[in-house]
Amino acid sequence: MLNFLLFKVIFVGAIMDPIWIQIVRLSIWIAVLGFLRIFSLLSKDRFDHLTTMPYIPTAEYNKITLLLCCIFVCNLVWYAASFFLFPGSITFLTLEFLPVALDTLQVMTKYFSQLLDQYSDQGFESKRTVNYYAELGTDMLVLGLTLLQYLQLMWMHGMSFGLVDIVLILNVRSVLRNLYRKGLVHRDRWRAMSYVKNRYADATPTELSLRNDDCAICREKMKTAKKLSCGHLFHL
Repeated sequence: MLNFLLFKVIFVGAIMDPIWIQIVRLSIWIAVLGFLRIFSLLSKDRFDHLTTMPYIPTAEYNKITLLLCCIFVCNLVWYAASFFLFPGSITFLTLEFLPVALDTLQVMTKYFSQLLDQYSDQGFESKRTVNYYAELGTDMLVLGLTLLQYLQLMWMHGMSFGLVDIVLILNVRSVLRNLYRKGLVHRDRWRAMSYVKNRYADATPTELSLRNDDCAICREKMKTAKKLSCGHLFHL
């Protein structure tokens, strides 16, 4: 959080060159947005912890989902306030707001899919796929927005090859590298999943009903499954 604030305040002062009262107001706005983002990230960590537990009451997910909805509403209200507080910096503040909103929506999607899985008698078979693509899509969009923000700062500051320019160029390089790595990871996962789907036969409804078992890998009920040559069944 401290590094986040220092980075934003230093670059706002170095590039936008506003008066001190505007720097203080903008710093407070960014700090509140960062505070809301911390709650979203904590909720994400909490979700990762809850999914490792054998049984969690639905009320636990309900409470955190309600908290996330409140956080998202606060994000929208705080962003709307920027139109009145900083009418000349809407583009910059929009690029600050969107990553926080997307992170919150991603975590909300995971909790909603978990609640749907618990409330449905048949479970939510596509839960893991929804969660995976929600996280992948959010990460790619956030990186793309971060890249746009750095490019905007470079355009506002101009290229003088000073310290600020060097730091911006290094950050642009880091974002591009992360985008490339995430693309490679997704490509490898897609190839592996395609191989498994084509290599192994689908279990028939009769086989699933006879087994009436949980997946040995994810420990969840199986409505669809792949069958190994040894006869064992597992989820994709």
